[in-house]
Amino acid sequence: MGSGPQVPGEGIVRSPRGSPSRRTGIIAPRVPDLPHLPIAGAGPAGLTAATLLARAGRRVVVHERNATVGARFVGDLQVIEDASDPRETVPALFSRLGLPAPAWVPATTAEFFDAKLRRFAVSSREPYAWFVTRGPGEGTLDTTLLAGALAAGAEVRFRSRLEAKDADLVATGPQTPDGLARETAFESDGVTRVRVLFDPSVAPGGYAYLFTVGGRGTFGCAIVRDLGGIDRYFEKAKEKLLSVERVPMEGARDAYSFMNFALAPEASREGRPAVGEAGAFQDYLFGLGMRYAISSGALAAEALLAGGDFAALARARFARRQRVSVANRFLYEAGGAFGLSLFARLAAHADFRSVLAGFYRPGALRLALAPIVTALWRNRGRCAHRLPEHWCRKREREIREVALGRIG
Repeated sequence: MGSGPQVPGEGIVRSPRGSPSRRTGIIAPRVPDLPHLPIAGAGPAGLTAATLLARAGRRVVVHERNATVGARFVGDLQVIEDASDPRETVPALFSRLGLPAPAWVPATTAEFFDAKLRRFAVSSREPYAWFVTRGPGEGTLDTTLLAGALAAGAEVRFRSRLEAKDADLVATGPQTPDGLARETAFESDGVTRVRVLFDPSVAPGGYAYLFTVGGRGTFGCAIVRDLGGIDRYFEKAKEKLLSVERVPMEGARDAYSFMNFALAPEASREGRPAVGEAGAFQDYLFGLGMRYAISSGALAAEALLAGGDFAALARARFARRQRVSVANRFLYEAGGAFGLSLFARLAAHADFRSVLAGFYRPGALRLALAPIVTALWRNRGRCAHRLPEHWCRKREREIREVALGRIG
């Protein structure tokens, strides 16, 4: 699964369809001479939109400021949740959109641990999630979506920064940390492990996790409070979760990542539609936003092709689910160690996919709780979300600034 031909020094990648130019050696796609449609960002949301637009005959140019796709990832395992929409599984979503499937692995079992390291075995009949690898390597979600966009006829320009005001679609990823994670990606043995630690003392407002799948592994600690202490929490969580079993960890590579979450009636930047985390589309419960990225990118492509109102379409598709996400986040944090232990116990005594689906479902109680939570948590000061009028959570005065991507 390649990334297509690239011209050294120019950072331009185009579809293998067509013929090479004698002057530049660039292989150019045969597309109609239409005004090009510029997209800022070659993450999952931007590449999904590019694929659908190019397949519909539009001239698409994706501008990516980094040298590769997935540049801020280090081969870490991540999760695409498969419980928020019981009507359509993740493979069915990719199939319907005509997106190439990455090398993914279904998740049907896991081990949850509470603050006292009590173990709860969870399982589901159908996959509750799919593991994918992130980064510029072969078979990752990022390179697979890139290959799909190129095959559809899109052009991708690396080391090319496009301002939001100059884009027809903004897909530049998270801008400011509403949640922060530190991860270690490594090579391990062939044993499959899916372990999650719910302990506010080592992951305030978040959780720690250990995944080993197919010889690859990832350990991470994700938090939403006291962000400046991420390194301290990471070490404490690692020591605690690895006390269960000393897992082989070879060739460790560390990186930071963070998530954005807001409620934005107009998901836009500089008046341009914004998708994925650039538009604050995120799951505020567990921070599993890749399904939002794919879905919002596809919806934006649909709006651009039809001349529709993306903001109105996005509100109709996602607004209720995001409000429920705020209520879920409140319940997750308010329950403390006792509540998280209760959640782990509940997950172990029912089909876990069904349990998750219940949390994501826009039920009356959570929808009623959401406006109360947004009033309590409303940020009345300045923020860095770069969105038009929106709701975001009040935050600590001092937030440690970290650079996305590899540490060291």
